[in-house]
Amino acid sequence: MISTKNKLVCVILAGGKGSRLDKKGKFDQVFNKIPLLEHVFNKVKKQSDLIVVNFNKKETKSNIEIESIYDTYQDDIGPLAGIHSAIKYSNEKFGEVGMVCTVPVDTPFLPSDLIDRLYQNIIKHSSDIVVAKSGTRKHPTIAIWKNSLLIKLEEYINNDIRKIDSFTKDMQVSYESWKIEGIDPFFNINNYDDLKIAENMIKKKKKLRSWRNGIRATLRLLWRKLF
Repeated sequence: MISTKNKLVCVILAGGKGSRLDKKGKFDQVFNKIPLLEHVFNKVKKQSDLIVVNFNKKETKSNIEIESIYDTYQDDIGPLAGIHSAIKYSNEKFGEVGMVCTVPVDTPFLPSDLIDRLYQNIIKHSSDIVVAKSGTRKHPTIAIWKNSLLIKLEEYINNDIRKIDSFTKDMQVSYESWKIEGIDPFFNINNYDDLKIAENMIKKKKKLRSWRNGIRATLRLLWRKLF
């Protein structure tokens, strides 16, 4: 687990409107019987001992016990608003020497080694930002950002930069890749079709686990009979 000794915060980005779902915010969307926010929190709670959730509006309330932070930029400027809030919060905790790991609230399959591998990568390459990849696809909101980027990010936002790539292209960026083995670890849920796909992924995973357990049980039985 990455502890506060590493001067790193994990921030769950939950400021999206969920306009292609129920328009109440993705964080409260139920998937596999629990809200997406709870899914993502459960994935990262064993990876970091300092986790907060970022919302756009102060009237938004979390459905789990977790500290909430809110966007400084209230205009609809996209994911950079949440990333800014995350880096700003981490700065308040650890100053410029700290870092923040951001993960979106709509990614319920995050890997258990996410934060550790991203952290080791940014240390190894001395980069400003390390971004997660699955296969050949980059996931810019799943990343570790150095706190020292705060002033630069504010300058870009104030100069009407709204895309993450437009900001990161001028920074030193490294990448950490994960294989896609059945389920893309960074699959994100944007609409009801994605929700159905994710539910089918869970069903297939359970069937595969059941099949493997059956094979193991059969092999153990054969082993006992033979020996």
